[in-house]
Amino acid sequence: MTLLLAVCGWIVGGAEGMQRALMGSTPRPDETIISRENMYRWFGAHLLSHAEVPDLFAILTRVCSRAGLVRLPDLYCLPAPRDMNAYALGGPERSAIVLTEGLLRGMTRDEVAGILAHEVAHIRNNDAWTMGWATALRRAIEWTSLAGLARLRSSHHLTGMTSSQPLATLLSAAPALGQLLGLALSRVREMDADATALELTGDSRALIAALDKLERHHTGSAPSRTSAFVNDPARLLRSHPATFERVGALLNLAY
Repeated sequence: MTLLLAVCGWIVGGAEGMQRALMGSTPRPDETIISRENMYRWFGAHLLSHAEVPDLFAILTRVCSRAGLVRLPDLYCLPAPRDMNAYALGGPERSAIVLTEGLLRGMTRDEVAGILAHEVAHIRNNDAWTMGWATALRRAIEWTSLAGLARLRSSHHLTGMTSSQPLATLLSAAPALGQLLGLALSRVREMDADATALELTGDSRALIAALDKLERHHTGSAPSRTSAFVNDPARLLRSHPATFERVGALLNLAY
């Protein structure tokens, strides 16, 4: 994505344009304040205490210790009994994990441990910051490519030159390429989080069972056991790998 942005910037203004484009994509420090008030305002989630769910905190403490996290993420419950999902916010310095009520009710404690380990992996790997940087790069690619196309069209009207057509084609395709690269990065980070979760729990069966339940909940059917998805171009438009891919990777790592 950085290389694509650099090329777009070079088309716009040579070396100076490339430098300006790259400077505009520099990730900013995460200033999101994770607090009980903000979590309720943003998601309607309430903070869980150790007294409410001591078994969950015991699991979280064990997983975070293995992950090398000094500070435990805050645990929040989202009152959504019909939804099964989990989210991680923040990085190693300050973080939170949101679990839906439906997930806590519908999964065993071992399965919840696998989900917690997956979210802790995202926190340890600082994936929120990484994907935030990817989003900044994608937006910079969009703006720079638009500026480049405007510049090329202006030059074409003034000089009548047609030699810039390959550059115009590249600039037109750049936003879509940036989007595909960002989605590919997201899929890679999800696979990495699965692998790290397996390291932290050592329980591939619980992880696979949790993925199976999530797939059934969100799609209404069991995960596909075929490789048809591999040849489906639409897979490039997904932010998460297919469940059968994730299960296959976990089995390979476990055995």
